[in-house]
Amino acid sequence: MSCKSFNTIAIGALLLGVGACNRTQNAAPELLTQTPERPMNQPTTVSGCLRSGLADNTFVLHSRNADASANTVTYQLTTGPGVDLHRYAGQEVEVSGTVESEQTVATSGKVQEPPAKGAAGTPVVETKAELDVRKLKVSAVKPSGNRCSD
Repeated sequence: MSCKSFNTIAIGALLLGVGACNRTQNAAPELLTQTPERPMNQPTTVSGCLRSGLADNTFVLHSRNADASANTVTYQLTTGPGVDLHRYAGQEVEVSGTVESEQTVATSGKVQEPPAKGAAGTPVVETKAELDVRKLKVSAVKPSGNRCSD
């Protein structure tokens, strides 16, 4: 998958997250930053929720960080020979493979909200979001038997 597709998926996922927090306005973030894609070539096994991506034949896996923090890592999945992810979309899975690269995308912005009835002043809501995206070439997938929680 090209770097442009990777960036489109990462930015789309990040904007979706920011948009969900700010349903009254459809403004783009004021500041969008992304780190250069960093090559890794690191074997790994991760568990999480497998979802279909925005484009055909694309998949993402949302997984908790290995350090047990509340942060999640988003894996953009590609498949090796003989691996079919289609039938596992919407399920909790464990995937093994090689993390090929990592990139961080961040947005921030401020939105003025209407004041509450009878309140003085105009509240400003500041939004910040950071998304850690890793490209993972999957060599094996094992379903847990559980559906993803929404």
